[in-house]
This record gives sequence, structure tokens and C-alpha cells, in this order.
Amino acid sequence: MTDFSTAAVSSSLRVGLHVVSNYKRPVLEIYHHVCNKFGPEQEFDVPAGSDNSKTAKFRTRFQDVFVQFTLVNIGGVRAENIELSISGALRRHHPRDFGGSFKKPIPQFAPGQSHFLFRFDDHDLHEYPEGGGSPTGLKNESFTITVSYDASGGILNWILAIPSKLRGERRFTTCYTFSPQLVAGDLPPAEYVA
Repeated sequence: MTDFSTAAVSSSLRVGLHVVSNYKRPVLEIYHHVCNKFGPEQEFDVPAGSDNSKTAKFRTRFQDVFVQFTLVNIGGVRAENIELSISGALRRHHPRDFGGSFKKPIPQFAPGQSHFLFRFDDHDLHEYPEGGGSPTGLKNESFTITVSYDASGGILNWILAIPSKLRGERRFTTCYTFSPQLVAGDLPPAEYVA
């Protein structure tokens, strides 16, 4: 059984996670979280009147809407040799890729540990007409992240891993699929950054 606190994500983009687990093995999961943040208040001088001789103060907060993706070990044992791969047509806008976690294996991952993977900005989720302009809707593509990993050392884990090692595979594998349609609809309550 897994129990999450109501404040799953702190303002510093870290997943706050309280794990109560009966798993006697590592269990890696990927979570997405929609963020609706407003930055600190900014003040600007804007022209007032038709002759632009006067200015008025204008205050605003800039909104940042994005989806963040986090890898979490909800199991009770450390995971080792974690390999992440991604497939599918949904991509972030060029030149950004999905980051270093997909390029090199993660050596170890403790129980309850979380690791920020990447974020999809609002504009990464929308289709745009050729040549630019306003968005025409959400993208229809998706991506799938495959996570392959082993349990930590030990005689029992070594014995149980023999069949997968003979096949040249990691002992555990999980897949996570994301589509922009999953986050369509209302935004979550706003978070304000001081």
C-alpha cells in the first residue's frame, strides 16, 4: 500500500513522497504532475495617454504552466542498474531532448528516492500551424518510457535474477505512457512564488 501526502510537489520542483510499502523489492514508477505557477510580481512603466508623456505603473505575475515527470522508487529495496528509454512520436520542441537520465544508466536508487526527469512546457503539448501562430489544439502523439532495473545485491536476489541475466535483460521492467490528452481540462489551483 502506498500513501502520498496531499502536497505531492514542493515549490522547488521536488516530489514530496511518504512511502508506506509492503514491497520487498524495488518498484520504480514514473509520475506526472501538472504545475500552474505564478512568479513574483513584476512592475512596469507603461505609457498613459495619447501623447505618451505620462506613464503608469502596471503590475503583473507571469504564469508558467508545465507538466513535470519524476521517477520514484516506491518499493522497500534499493534498485540498481536503472536504464530508461523513451519511444513514441511525442517530443519536446527542438533543440531540447529528454536529458541525461536517458543517456546513461543510473547506478542506484534508494527506497523512497525521487528523481526529476524532465518537464513538458505548455507549448510542447500543443500543435501549431506551419509558420507559427496560435495553437490549434493538443498534440495527438504519445510517448512511452520503459524502465528496466535490478534489485540490490544479495544471494536470494542474485539467484532470482539468473533467468533474466541469461536472457541479457534486467530483472524488472515497467512501462509508462503519456499523452497530452491525459492533462486536458482545467488547470490545478495556482501556486504563487514570492
